[in-house]
Amino acid sequence: MRAACPAPLLSMLCVARALGRAATSGGTAAGVRAISSAASRRPAVLMEEGPTRTRFAPSPTGSLHVGGARTALFSWLKAKQDGGDFLIRVEDTDTARSTRESEESVLRDLAWLGLHHDEGPQAGGPKGPYRQSERMVSGMYAELADKLLASGHAYRCFCTAEELEAKRAAAEAAGENPKYDGTWRDADPQEVERRLAAGEPYTVRFKVPRAKQVAITDRVRGDISWDVEATIGD
Repeated sequence: MRAACPAPLLSMLCVARALGRAATSGGTAAGVRAISSAASRRPAVLMEEGPTRTRFAPSPTGSLHVGGARTALFSWLKAKQDGGDFLIRVEDTDTARSTRESEESVLRDLAWLGLHHDEGPQAGGPKGPYRQSERMVSGMYAELADKLLASGHAYRCFCTAEELEAKRAAAEAAGENPKYDGTWRDADPQEVERRLAAGEPYTVRFKVPRAKQVAITDRVRGDISWDVEATIGD
């Protein structure tokens, strides 16, 4: 990442580094306005009032790659264009592959590009912790999961990793889009309680509405819609 930028593959990152350097000398505003002038000509989108807060959420399972750097660049640009804050929240819940060394490497490369974060694992901030693993340990997600379970918008799934892999392989062999088949969606409550009492591990799954169409207006693709059950599943 820290070698000289070859054109054209990393030219965008060279711009990012130049803007980052300008930020340290107070010259960010003009550069941000120039690189985002095309975006400013897009149709206005109504948003809630308040300071802009953008986030880059790297997974520390290896080095920062060009695609991740691109995402971080535009996130940083949007925050600085609006006079807001650029946050980093590390997605380190893949415990089998995530390492603190990879996290430090990604943050070091972002700093080399000049994409310094206003809040994050190094800078701190009022909305921490900024590692997903630490947020899970704090219990904040467990509380929200309990609310979803109580309201009927989620359910416990006791499928093992081997069972899920078999379902995925079967769907692919049949030429279908792999998605969860809802084995535990309407399970017998007594069976759920029995497994909970036995201490069996489980996953909390969203109970995706059946035959539900979601429609959005995308600023690039226009009006699009999809069937959430058919494309996503629980």
